[in-house]
Amino acid sequence: MTETTDREASTLHRLLEIGKIDEDSLYKNAGDYEGAPIDADIIIVDEMSMVDMFLMNYLLKCIYQGTKLILVGDEDQLQSVGPGSVLKDLIHSEQVTTIHLDKIFRQAAKSKIILNAHQVNHGEPFVQKESEEIEEERKQDFFFIKETSQEKMLAQVISLCTGRLKNYGNYDFFQNIQVLSPTKKGMLGTKELNRALQQQLNPNDDNRVEKSSMGAIYRAGDRIMQIKNNYDMYWEKEKNDKLEMGSGVFNGEIGTITKIDEKEKQVEVHFDDDKVAWYEFSELDQIEHSYAITIHKAQRKRV
Repeated sequence: MTETTDREASTLHRLLEIGKIDEDSLYKNAGDYEGAPIDADIIIVDEMSMVDMFLMNYLLKCIYQGTKLILVGDEDQLQSVGPGSVLKDLIHSEQVTTIHLDKIFRQAAKSKIILNAHQVNHGEPFVQKESEEIEEERKQDFFFIKETSQEKMLAQVISLCTGRLKNYGNYDFFQNIQVLSPTKKGMLGTKELNRALQQQLNPNDDNRVEKSSMGAIYRAGDRIMQIKNNYDMYWEKEKNDKLEMGSGVFNGEIGTITKIDEKEKQVEVHFDDDKVAWYEFSELDQIEHSYAITIHKAQRKRV
């Protein structure tokens, strides 16, 4: 959105400055927090299905009278982690003007992603095999690999991430692939997937410097995600041959570790938007590996 409009986009947590306060206390004392007022004529909220009742309450408290509020989302997409189905309830109440968009722009009209999304919405199984004529016409952008063993599932994920998808395009893991899981726990949860994928994709065969934190081992080349809002984290960015400086690294931002400096006790991270930040060893609890991330985290980083 920033690239398209040349205006900065922000998560709701960042916009309302919720990240500066312990989030658990917000839910316990919902009536006490007023939030930071939003000085805007129009506010557009994307991924609205992820907004819970508490976050919506804070948002409405921070909007001036006369400000227009536009909510964009899909009630069939991932629901909020917190309580409430705000978007669905608003739509079904028929008290708010609602526009339903039915033209698909993200995928081709004959995309299997779209076909199977409709199957899921209707409670029907994935379409796996079709006639040759239809199969030739459809874009091969959806594959369902059925396995009943967790060990085989893990092997499939590793195989797909380590070169197998090159048969369908010039896909490089670090540039084009993101593994998602519905859970953090278990063999196919993000923690174990991250360990397995790091071992395959970024092994320490050359005895590089490593740093352990919170049960994880970090090394240069690792994909990581910021998991907390840090409004004070200093960063630099090269833009149009000029050095841009600022502060703030936020929950959901993804980058790559470029250096671990034992002397300075710092970890250098180059984020996907080209800003570079330096973490003290004591600040590594703010990051985690992102070879695999949860589905909620993949969606929530946009809210």
